[in-house]
Amino acid sequence: MDLAKKAAIVFFTLTFMAISGVSLTNSNSSIIHKVGDRQGWTADVGVDYIRWAQSGTFHIGDIIYFEYDPGFHNVLQVSREDYHACNAANPIATYSSGNDYIKIKSHGHYFFICGFPSHCTLTSQKVDIRAPEDN
Repeated sequence: MDLAKKAAIVFFTLTFMAISGVSLTNSNSSIIHKVGDRQGWTADVGVDYIRWAQSGTFHIGDIIYFEYDPGFHNVLQVSREDYHACNAANPIATYSSGNDYIKIKSHGHYFFICGFPSHCTLTSQKVDIRAPEDN
């Protein structure tokens, strides 16, 4: 099989797995967690990011993957206080590609919100990802 066919098979397999909400493992045994599973990062009512985060187990080295339409959303990493207040004015980091991969580098909480007006406050488009020390 030529290289182009192999690349196409890998691409379509990974795309299918990501769309299906399957967590992927890379060569370093890290897991890629797609935020919101099939729905991705969205302001749609019915996506429960609190439940999504609580259902996962996150480790140092894992990747948090945000997939969204950059014309309607972004991802802001914020402090605990800004997360609870839905304050987008002082982000720690800003992501806006629509395909953002963020590596968990240490134990603790990682707080993310959508910085578009009212997405955090009205639709709860925010997620608290915890990488505990005991895992």
